[in-house]
Amino acid sequence: MILLENLILNSESSIGTLVTFSQFLFVSLVSYPSNMKGTSLKSLYLAPRVPPSKWFLMVIMYFSTSLMNNLVWKFNISIPMHIVFRSGSTAITMLVGYMFGKRYSTRQIVSSITISLGILLVSLPDDLSFDHDMDYHYLIGIMILFAASVISAFMGIYNEFVFKQYGTSWEESLFYTHFLGLPFFLTVAPLLRKEWLILWNLPAFLKQLVNLGLNVATQFVCARGVNMLAEKTSALTVTIVLLVRKLISLMISFVWFGNEISFRSAVGIGIVGIGVVGYSTGGRRKKEKE
Repeated sequence: MILLENLILNSESSIGTLVTFSQFLFVSLVSYPSNMKGTSLKSLYLAPRVPPSKWFLMVIMYFSTSLMNNLVWKFNISIPMHIVFRSGSTAITMLVGYMFGKRYSTRQIVSSITISLGILLVSLPDDLSFDHDMDYHYLIGIMILFAASVISAFMGIYNEFVFKQYGTSWEESLFYTHFLGLPFFLTVAPLLRKEWLILWNLPAFLKQLVNLGLNVATQFVCARGVNMLAEKTSALTVTIVLLVRKLISLMISFVWFGNEISFRSAVGIGIVGIGVVGYSTGGRRKKEKE
């Protein structure tokens, strides 16, 4: 997140799509060897245990959420806002899980409502009149974030279903969700070219290129850890662990980059934090009782 914020702050325009493509390409290349059928030249082909039709839906969802989450930088969405809003995915994950037969404790339900209220406080613009074009621009960014959170919730539940049905390994999941997503970037090829030219023409091109390289490398470590966790736990547990990581990223954004925060947003962040703690402890108590 530090590297990403450096890329955003020092670029004349958003290069989020370029960052997303670079991450997909790097993860595909690095994770390919662990998915080969053998080590000889005759066995370099891939042999997935999960049918391609099952991966297709996962790839569509993962590509969409990745692209949307990096697209919002074009709509005046700050790093702190991005982190806090995505923390609301806990409540959305719970609603989606309920649709598929999962049940939650009363504390988890109350906590999810609390998280939603906190997200609402943080998401509201300082000027609620919406008289300026900038306000509507910002609103579009919020709508994109919300859509990405909904798709991400369905993706988490679907990923859990695939793991239970086929017993796939996290290495396979990591590789195919990125590798099969690469062709979809042809749909945004002109935008990729435009963003590369933006990066190329920056006075600090080499520095930003290093930031981009380090960003995709750390993204690989992050994606690897998430896939390892998803293989061993539920979608809910993955969401909670990611919330802790987002909270740390949020604190770094305020302290390291000096991002300002209004009193209302500070209250909203506090409410989100209370909701997250209640949500996670509520799930643990329910499991102990069962």
